[in-house]
Amino acid sequence: MGLFRFIVYSLIFYVVLSMIKGVVRFLSAPEPSKENPGMKVKKGTKYKIDNADVIEAHFEELDAPKSKNQKENV
Repeated sequence: MGLFRFIVYSLIFYVVLSMIKGVVRFLSAPEPSKENPGMKVKKGTKYKIDNADVIEAHFEELDAPKSKNQKENV
């Protein structure tokens, strides 16, 4: 029974420490109004594309040919 109690107490201790760490992280979290210096800012594209260079494409839907084994009244 001694080993069983040790395992149970260890698990309880681990859960309590995890909860304490979570509370500390929650309370010490930075305010959302402050900017995070490690945050990446999306930059504009480095390519210059004119609208005149973009070509409009038209697509047609292709019908699959019917095989000889298919019935015509499907």
